[in-house]
Amino acid sequence: MNKIIKMYYDKSRLLTTKNKVYAKTCIELFDFQLKNDLVENDITSKIIKDNYKNVKASIISKENGIISGIEEVIFLIKNKTDLKVIAKVHDGAKIKPKNILFEISGNPIEILKYERVILNILQRMSGIATFTNSLIVNNDLNTPIASTRKTLWGLLDKKAVFNGGGLTHRISLSDEILIKDNHIDLFAKKFGLSRLESIGAILAQTKVNFVKRPFEIEVENEKEAFFLNNYYIKINIVAPLIMMLDNFSPSDAIKTINTIRSQKKPKNVFFELSGGINYENIKDFDKVGANVISLGALTHSSKALDISLQLI
Repeated sequence: MNKIIKMYYDKSRLLTTKNKVYAKTCIELFDFQLKNDLVENDITSKIIKDNYKNVKASIISKENGIISGIEEVIFLIKNKTDLKVIAKVHDGAKIKPKNILFEISGNPIEILKYERVILNILQRMSGIATFTNSLIVNNDLNTPIASTRKTLWGLLDKKAVFNGGGLTHRISLSDEILIKDNHIDLFAKKFGLSRLESIGAILAQTKVNFVKRPFEIEVENEKEAFFLNNYYIKINIVAPLIMMLDNFSPSDAIKTINTIRSQKKPKNVFFELSGGINYENIKDFDKVGANVISLGALTHSSKALDISLQLI
């Protein structure tokens, strides 16, 4: 993978509980889930409450897929319960029906209190990882695919995409520059500019601010793409440019990219395809020859993987 693409789109190194920001995100999600489930007011557990001996429980997969959420569940159990847990697989592993993913031991009432929260995490994250992986493998993709910020669980959804073989893209507004259509329109209205003039003015601002890392600008048509490329070359910006071709058809994207790449001075220009890309048409976009394809569907349209917990 090109080092510029990896720099901009792969933030997986940050998505670990060893990272304080990611750990805090996990804790906040766990707290929300536990509060929403009223774990401490489990009236069913109160009815059957007794002096039970410690037991073991197995978390078992019920279908084929890619597992994700192992690290997060271990973190939850160690930080929020008195239970003990042993993982039997690692994140990103292929799993089959009846595979044991975890063994949990401790008070059975406590296990049952936390059962749904644990399964929610594993099922959602594994569903995203499985969908991401199936998109890549079943379509024999050559172009890397990346998630967007259309996520329900934020960083955990991004982690799941990575476990499935995809790229994270930006994980927050703070890590990379992405100038989208609304930014361009806002700048245009503020200063009474056309969209092309606004793109040029924003590029000039990029140079004035001495941006050195890769930055991305969204374009809506070939005219904007050609203008962006030519003006980027003209004012000689040092930082690599990623051009997001938004809602381009595969044929228009091929024409645009080939035209720009055939110029005498292509410089450090890279291409992302985005908008309207799904399971049915991604093979057509893969043939375009872009550097990356981004899909909101990875995180907003995946199906939860079927996983269950059984007391032994």
